[in-house]
Amino acid sequence: MAIYGLVWHAICGVLGALGIVLAFVIVPVDVMVTLMVAGVFAGIMAALFYWSETPDERSAHKRRWSILIPVVTTASLGIAGIGAVLGAGGTIGLMLIAAISSPPAARWYCSRLQHTPEADAESLPISTAELCQQWQDSYETLRGATTPAARLRIVEARQRCLDELERRDPEGLNAWLASTASAAGDPSRFLTGG
Repeated sequence: MAIYGLVWHAICGVLGALGIVLAFVIVPVDVMVTLMVAGVFAGIMAALFYWSETPDERSAHKRRWSILIPVVTTASLGIAGIGAVLGAGGTIGLMLIAAISSPPAARWYCSRLQHTPEADAESLPISTAELCQQWQDSYETLRGATTPAARLRIVEARQRCLDELERRDPEGLNAWLASTASAAGDPSRFLTGG
């Protein structure tokens, strides 16, 4: 996903730079001046908003505002340049493609479409040994999860593993939990096969 993000940002950067060049070459001066004035106005409004906050709020928002203003102003110039070539429909289409293919959108799609072994466990009967292996594998998967939603899904799947192990062999599972059980531990030596 990191490489995808770099590629996406590089493509958007090239398109943005091309748009800015086109804006200076094609877009009429009065439109460029209007965009620049709008950028300055946005900067002034952000500064006023920034200084109206408490010191704690200011420190929390300082970086976001300092990055947002130049990015929005530069993006508006790039959009104006691309709009001069592609027209309104083409520019809106290009912006939609950029939004739909953005790294946050891609992460959302992956979280919705991600294939997990836990889904297979619900649909296919597996042995107790396989369930114990799934418990151990899910620990490593949990350690590698990068989003709260992914962690939650994995924790819920681990809970289903424990519930199924308890259903199959409550005494064995309780013996394992009473021992030095760990999140990555193997409960199989306490359980009867099944």
